[in-house]
Amino acid sequence: MRGGETRDYNGTRIMNPDEWEAVCKKCGKCCYEKVDLGGGIIRYTDEPCVHLDTETNLCNVYENRREAQPDCISLTEHLVRTLTWLPEDCAYLEYVRHNDTLAAVREVNKRRKRTRNAQRRR
Repeated sequence: MRGGETRDYNGTRIMNPDEWEAVCKKCGKCCYEKVDLGGGIIRYTDEPCVHLDTETNLCNVYENRREAQPDCISLTEHLVRTLTWLPEDCAYLEYVRHNDTLAAVREVNKRRKRTRNAQRRR
């Protein structure tokens, strides 16, 4: 680990805000209105947020979006893990799933190594 790097609970390096923002593919899908149909079913509408430039898929008020649109949220790794309405091809969702898979593999490898070491000591 490099000096000054911070790791989360599963050993993944914590990104700074600019790095996290860079994960986004700027598809704009999360900026469309959604309807909760119940039972965990979320349907996207064809209605974009009034601040979304549909030509560029960029927010016109991005730096102040939460003030301009109070129901706009900042996606975090925790939210990405818990929200059920993000599209399957969301770059944030892909990133978090990839890191969670790597963390799970690391954990399995640690357990195997501990088991092998314990067997050798017997």
